[in-house]
Amino acid sequence: MPAIFITGANRGIGLGLAAYYLAQGWHVFAACRQPEQASALHEAEQHYPGLLTLVALDVTADASIDTAWQQVSAKTTHLDVLINNAGVLHPSAKADDLTAVMLHEAFAVNTIAPFMVARRFGDLLHAGAKLVNITMPTQPITRLVRRENHAYVASRYALNALTKMLALEWAERGIISVGLYPGYLQTDMNQHAAAAKPLTEGIPLVANVIATLTAEHNGLCLLPDGKAYEW
Repeated sequence: MPAIFITGANRGIGLGLAAYYLAQGWHVFAACRQPEQASALHEAEQHYPGLLTLVALDVTADASIDTAWQQVSAKTTHLDVLINNAGVLHPSAKADDLTAVMLHEAFAVNTIAPFMVARRFGDLLHAGAKLVNITMPTQPITRLVRRENHAYVASRYALNALTKMLALEWAERGIISVGLYPGYLQTDMNQHAAAAKPLTEGIPLVANVIATLTAEHNGLCLLPDGKAYEW
């Protein structure tokens, strides 16, 4: 049975991915900070007995990451896919809106956490396994024109750099590591904006990109249509 580990799986894109893979018969390790309050996951657990394991995980705490690894490794010797999905957005319209706390939290959740989770769970990834860091497509700095959401944008640039560096190192083990932009999907982060695509339409596209990953995609940033983005 294929196995997948997803962070931030209690809502939004993470929950959508968990539901998709459960329906495909995968063993889903669904991680979130407070699984006891994740009602949608508990409902899924009843609907897919034996396929869903809820994992308590604070992605910013090393001890929590290690405990989560122990729980997962006690149930499986391998992961076919690891999706770092948990993220945070602190809106800012101008530089004066930004605080050090906003920057610290954005980098802790959006940049450091995916790297630390990947590193800890790396021994469960086998040759052909896929590390997928949910991110935004970052333009080369010379073409950057955005002047809002500073902490979020900067944290994604840093995540993408670490993703590429890890991809270069783990390629020796046959692991495929990518950054994946899921598209503008309706989530709490954007207040379920009318202009965004419903999760029911977007999640299958994301899953299809993941399913078709090969060694040639290693180190790339991919869009929902599977095309590479020059980050």
